[in-house]
Amino acid sequence: ANNLFIIYMRNILFALVAIVISVTACTGNKEYEKPGDPLEAGREFIRFALDGDMRKAKAFIFPDAVNERLFNHIEKKYAAESQEEKNNDKDASIIINKFNSLNDSTAIINYSNSFKKENSEIKLVKVNGEWWIDFKYTFTGEPAEK
Repeated sequence: ANNLFIIYMRNILFALVAIVISVTACTGNKEYEKPGDPLEAGREFIRFALDGDMRKAKAFIFPDAVNERLFNHIEKKYAAESQEEKNNDKDASIIINKFNSLNDSTAIINYSNSFKKENSEIKLVKVNGEWWIDFKYTFTGEPAEK
């Protein structure tokens, strides 16, 4: 009888551990949700890129072949930077020079950062309720395809 009690308690303990692990895994894997505001979405994209978190930055890139090719180029360029440059990027503050909301689904952010101090522009487009970065605009001035 004592052995049955030990087996029963061990099974309960395993069940509790399994529940704790599954609850922790579910809350820990909560999918990242992009901001609903174009300025905040742009800032997050810029921050992820400066921090070198290219996986998160890429989640903002409007999914088409040209945008993805341009982003891959930026990703390779970042990978080739020295560790000192990467650290300087991480430490840099984002400077928003101008935010221009063209309409309810298009915005332009002119920005620089405290390290490189070079002005750049990104275009954000809202597609299916999400804000995306249109890299074609940044590099070629072409609009995003919807």
